[in-house]
Amino acid sequence: MALAEMCKARIAVHRFVADELAAKLQALGCCEFINRSGDWGHSEAMFRLREKRRHIDELISDVRFLQRLLEPYETKKESSLGKMLGEVPTLTFDQLAARVDEKKFTEFTWSMREAERALTETRSDISRLKGLLAQIVLLESIKYPLEFFTTGTELVGGAVYSVPKVYAPAMAARITKDLGDMVEFQQLSGSEKDPNETFALLYQKSEFEKVQEIASEFGAGRVEVPKDFSLTAAAEKEELCKRISECEEREAALIKELAASADEGLDMARNYGDYWTILRNRMEAMETGVPTEEVLIWEFWLPRSWLRKVKATVGLYDAYTEFAEVAPEEDEEAPTLLKNAPWASCIEPLTIMYGTPTYGKVDPTALMAPFFFVFLGMCFGDGGYGLVVAGILGYFLVKHQLSPTLRKFFVMMTVGMVMSVIMGALTGSWFGDALTAFPFLSGIEPLFMKLRLLDPMNDPMTLLMISLALGFIQVIFGLLIAFKENWKEGNKMAAVSDQGGWIIFLCGLVLTGCSMSGYLADVWALPSKAMAIGGALLLVATQGREKQGIFSKLFSGLLSLYNVTGFLGDVLSYSRLLALGLGSAAVGMVINLLANLVAGVPYVGILLAALIFILGHTFSIVVNLLGAFIHSLRLQYVEFFGKFYNASGRDFTPLNNAAQYSRIQEDSTVIN
Repeated sequence: MALAEMCKARIAVHRFVADELAAKLQALGCCEFINRSGDWGHSEAMFRLREKRRHIDELISDVRFLQRLLEPYETKKESSLGKMLGEVPTLTFDQLAARVDEKKFTEFTWSMREAERALTETRSDISRLKGLLAQIVLLESIKYPLEFFTTGTELVGGAVYSVPKVYAPAMAARITKDLGDMVEFQQLSGSEKDPNETFALLYQKSEFEKVQEIASEFGAGRVEVPKDFSLTAAAEKEELCKRISECEEREAALIKELAASADEGLDMARNYGDYWTILRNRMEAMETGVPTEEVLIWEFWLPRSWLRKVKATVGLYDAYTEFAEVAPEEDEEAPTLLKNAPWASCIEPLTIMYGTPTYGKVDPTALMAPFFFVFLGMCFGDGGYGLVVAGILGYFLVKHQLSPTLRKFFVMMTVGMVMSVIMGALTGSWFGDALTAFPFLSGIEPLFMKLRLLDPMNDPMTLLMISLALGFIQVIFGLLIAFKENWKEGNKMAAVSDQGGWIIFLCGLVLTGCSMSGYLADVWALPSKAMAIGGALLLVATQGREKQGIFSKLFSGLLSLYNVTGFLGDVLSYSRLLALGLGSAAVGMVINLLANLVAGVPYVGILLAALIFILGHTFSIVVNLLGAFIHSLRLQYVEFFGKFYNASGRDFTPLNNAAQYSRIQEDSTVIN
């Protein structure tokens, strides 16, 4: 329920040991450095640090280049699922550092850049040549050398024109009439659907302007012949195909070279990239300090529980450092680190997903954990389903070294599945109604049915009332948390009026309803009515306290009672616990019914029934598990958190040895 207590510390460290001390603090992973660098002035130490970081940034840029270039050719690709499940090597930082060979990496990167440059040029040549090949398709029926249509000779020039078919005969007649024997005219073959006719003309260069004038008159467009062409179209096409084939062979050879280097290069890039990223993070943290000529002054946040260990680490350099715990500045906000008991810590990812708690305020993790587990179990609501999912999750928890966040999520879902087994036992739901639907299970049916206390399919109202009662309890619990926080902060008026009034009023209304409907003895009738009236009067008297004038205050107070509908809506939202639980049971019953229907089919009936049972219940597990999780979480986020939770904090982000492609296991000599 509590957040980790944070404290602020300051270290003055001589530049001679600054990097070594920063490395040890980074290995501890408990210090969030505060940026106080400001103007560095002419500090030589900081200048050297910046130059070193710039060099590492360049190396990291090369790492990203190699990953982008080589990942398409990787042969031993790691699956995303395997990486998520923690199938990465475990190393100490020293072992990771020992793998790094900067000279080898630089030479390899240079060779890969040369290969990429050659590949880019080759592909550019292929694209250009294929473009020329596409152009020559239109020109390949020209019987003259294409040189006439590019540079021409001293006396003869050429042009290719495209003219609408309707004008083609007239243009041909006009050219023949005006130029006579001084023109060679060839109509090029084309598609019948093409609206234009294409002509190739050879003419005296002195007649160029006349040819242009005729073409313009008939709306003809000139088809440009690439200047690369000089031979006949057939010869040019043959030459282009030959050059394209040579370029494609060169491209294949370069790709083969990249593929041969991909696995080794990516291993190098990933390991080196992790190492250099850790170094860069360390240098960025070091740069946050205030520099002098010989000393760096760092400030950082850390959990108070780690203060002794940090002091011991700094004490190793006692001759070169000065350590002090300092008070936070006015209005300076400490970062938030969740600190919960093991049974509730698995819920922390859900809290962070909604928003980080404000430091010094309420951490809702442990407060919502029991409700979330119970609600998840009620929504999933089947003992058989719960056993299957819990078994799968348990296997991954035991067999795989999951990341901390994923491990918490799996533990959270496993606990929820245990609650589902309990709920299934209480309602008699084991793979729907499998115990009663299949005769061969009749022997164990009495054993399981002894545990059943509820029958939601025949008596849904009981489970509905339980769902609404749980909802009312959680809503009131949220108001009590807000009451406590306001009281603790000295805002007692808000605690009594904004939360206390509603708690009294709502509890009075519920008790009155229970006594009137016979759920409570008649002796409760008068006290419950008095309680409801007292709560209402308190709300009327206090909810308009911010208004001016007695009438405005009273009117606002009376109007505030309308908010009871909001609380009613919140409580009614918990009816989804019944709806999802019944939905899960109903789907299971339908699947069992279908399996029974096909079981009597000769020869293949049993096989079909087993197939329907397995596939149907697998589908039901997936769909209902997703719905149970989402709706249970929604009840926490909307109906519960809205009563008290302030999620405007910022996460505690300490400097640590976090790696992307390996798991850094700290040397015990560093952290003890």
